[in-house]
Amino acid sequence: MTRLSLYLLIVALTLPLRGVSQNQQQLPAESSAQPGDITIGLLLPDHTQTGVIAAAELAIDRTNTAGGYMGREFRLVVRTAEGFWGAGSKESVSLVYEDHVRAIIGSLDGRNGHLAEQVATKSHLTYIETFATEPTLSQAFVPWFMRVVPNDNQQSATILDQIKSEGGGTIGILSTEAYDTRYAVRSLAKAVAGKTGMPPQVFDLETTTIHQKEIIEKILSSEIKHLVLPFDAAYLKELIISLRQVRPSLKIYGTLHFTMGIESRKSGWDAYEGVYILGPRFDREKYTSLPDSRSVYMYDAVNLVINAIQKAGTDRVAITDYISESVYSRGITGNISFDELGNRQGASTLLRIQNGLPILIKHP
Repeated sequence: MTRLSLYLLIVALTLPLRGVSQNQQQLPAESSAQPGDITIGLLLPDHTQTGVIAAAELAIDRTNTAGGYMGREFRLVVRTAEGFWGAGSKESVSLVYEDHVRAIIGSLDGRNGHLAEQVATKSHLTYIETFATEPTLSQAFVPWFMRVVPNDNQQSATILDQIKSEGGGTIGILSTEAYDTRYAVRSLAKAVAGKTGMPPQVFDLETTTIHQKEIIEKILSSEIKHLVLPFDAAYLKELIISLRQVRPSLKIYGTLHFTMGIESRKSGWDAYEGVYILGPRFDREKYTSLPDSRSVYMYDAVNLVINAIQKAGTDRVAITDYISESVYSRGITGNISFDELGNRQGASTLLRIQNGLPILIKHP
C-alpha cells in the first residue's frame, strides 16, 4: 500500500459517511487540459531569489533540450509570497487552479510552507519544499508533502553525533525571536537533553540592540565547549572571529540555514575556518552553474518532479505515489527518497571549513 493510499484509507475510516460538499474545490481533470506545456509551479519568498530561479530553469532547459516528455515541453510558473500575511496561500491556489501545475516546489520559511502545504493537501497536488526545515511541516502525515532538505530534528542528531566524537561537554545555543529559529532551538534543546541528560544553555539575542561584547561575555562566563548557531545573520561573522580570538578551543556548529546565509552574502569561507556546518554534499567545482546549497536543492527538486512525470505520467496522484515510493538516484545532493512523513532519508550531512573550503566530514 502506498503512502497516499494509506492516508486516504485513514481519512475514510475517521470521517463520518456523508455526501461530498458542493463547495469542495476540484482540481481540473487532466483530460480537460489543453495540449501544450507541462507546468511546474515555483513558490518563492520574493523575486530576489535569482539563483534559485536560475537553477530551476537550468533543469527545465536541459530536459527540454533532451526532448521533454512525449513531445511536450516543461515550463516553470513562478509566484512569490510577497505582500500581506497569507500571500503564500493565495499564490499557491493560483498555481493550482489558474496555472494548472502538475506539482509545486517551494523555497519558503516555515510559516509560508505551512500555508502552501495546506493548499497542496486540499488540491491533492505534490508539494516539495527545498528550504523550510521546521519539523511540524511533516508531522501532519500529509502524503502530498515532501522535502529534499533535512529537517531540524535530523540536523540536531547530526550535530550531536559530531559533538560526541569531539568528547562531549557543555553545549550552548544562540537563539532569536524568529519563527524558524525558535523551532530549530526547540529541536536542538530536546535532542541535547535526550542525549546528555542535561539541557543546553540557550542565549537569547535581541537582534535590534545587539552588543557584541555582552554576548561574548555571556558565552565565556558559561564555560560551554560547543556553540550551535541555528540561524543566519550578518553579525555572526564578527562574533565568530571574536570568540576564536578569546577562546580558540570553542567548537562552533552552524545549521543548514546558517550555511545558506553565508553563501547568499558571498563573503567567502575564510572567516569561518574550523566551523562545522550542515550542507549538501556535492562537487562545487564540477557544478559551477549551481553556486550555492539553496540552488542545488532546487535543481534536484525540479529534476525529481520531471523524472516522476517521465516515469509515471502527468496524473497528480501518480506523480505523488511515484516520488514518495521510489528512490531518485541521479540527485546532485545524493540519492533522494522519503520516509512515511515525507522527510528525506539520509539528507543531513556535516562539513567543516578547512583551508577556506567546506569539506565533507566522514564518519565510520
